[in-house]
Amino acid sequence: MQELTNTEKIQEFRRKLYEKAKADPKYRFYSLYDKTYRQDIIAEAYRKVKANGGTSGIDGETFEDIETQGIEGYLAVLREELKTGNYQPKAVRRVYIPKANGKKRPLGIPTIRDRIVQTAFLLVLEPIFEADFTETSYGFRPKKSAHDAVREIYKYLNWGCEEVYDVDLEKYFETVEHWKLMKLLARRISDGRILHVIKQWLSCGYVEDDQHRQSKRGTPQGGVISPLLANIYLHPVDKAFERSQIGMIREGSIHIVRYADDILILAKEKLEKGITLLEHYVERLGLRINREKTRKLNLKEDKLVEFLGLQFQRITSKTSRKRITLVSPSKSSQKRCRERIRQLINHKLPLSVEDQIKNVNTYLTGWTGYFRKGNSSKALNNTRYHVEKRVRRLLQRQKGGSGYGWKQTSSEEIYGRLGLFNNYKVQWL
Repeated sequence: MQELTNTEKIQEFRRKLYEKAKADPKYRFYSLYDKTYRQDIIAEAYRKVKANGGTSGIDGETFEDIETQGIEGYLAVLREELKTGNYQPKAVRRVYIPKANGKKRPLGIPTIRDRIVQTAFLLVLEPIFEADFTETSYGFRPKKSAHDAVREIYKYLNWGCEEVYDVDLEKYFETVEHWKLMKLLARRISDGRILHVIKQWLSCGYVEDDQHRQSKRGTPQGGVISPLLANIYLHPVDKAFERSQIGMIREGSIHIVRYADDILILAKEKLEKGITLLEHYVERLGLRINREKTRKLNLKEDKLVEFLGLQFQRITSKTSRKRITLVSPSKSSQKRCRERIRQLINHKLPLSVEDQIKNVNTYLTGWTGYFRKGNSSKALNNTRYHVEKRVRRLLQRQKGGSGYGWKQTSSEEIYGRLGLFNNYKVQWL
């Protein structure tokens, strides 16, 4: 009999955890901690963390430092710390990343050592809670994606669920109450050592401007295990909709679609019933709805609704005279794309034309891969037009021109003059 590889062993272990949790929804797992420092689990955790890359935490330790001292020895020490109970997580390093509205979102960066342990815990805990999660939750889950959420919204809109409640939770990741989250975790996990380490992660705080600040609420965005904890915290909302059966036609055909803290409720009628149910559980969880950004829409009257960077629009087909749904990149998503292109294709950059075009191709591969779904041809053609305009101006400036006579010269001619056309022409998926 062929021996299983480490990856296959872990998959089999996770499958058994999932099946046990699925078979008995009230079962509490009492002996998990020793699984988190299994040699194969820790090795797989390191591989995943290394593959994700990322910068160092407050200790400044990098992957190069770890590999210099020896990966096996480093992981052996970490396993021993976990085994003896001497593991102590460090505070996360807080940085800020820009949001679509111009504001900035705090991001917590744990040390590489803590990311490895969090990934090991994730490998053990994820299948248990996956057995409980509902089909209406799509964010940061195995075998689920933003495109799955988009397809679900598209389906409900085509069913005629044109009453929409677009929910914005105010500072969700910063307002999660630790004791409530621990209570939700304890419904499935009775292993006190597992709960103790998670509590340490929640309360270890963050470092900003060289000052350590304690965390009394919230889960740091950037932590490997934070998306799972965020889904566990909002699971009661999903479960409430499932239990209520308000998705039945006689109840109004009211449906919830959730991607992490982004929530959309769609209904044929009686939308208020879904809003009341959602707000009741949001209040119980100690969360707040941002009333300024949360909107109640009726797509028979309102033009569109935006979700996950896409806009959904209901129109009457000119040919069939039926109501149909159009899905395309939102205006704000297109604007951010153009801004990024301007940053990547710029005559002020100290990069060659080849390198700039390579960089924009890399960016556009991901952008078009996500946004090419639905009715996006016009948006993609506009993006292509914008890229080629930027490239023409860049090439003309490098030839000594002003860059404003770009319409007078074809892309083929300019690329051909510089010998770039065959190898570096902007690529499209």
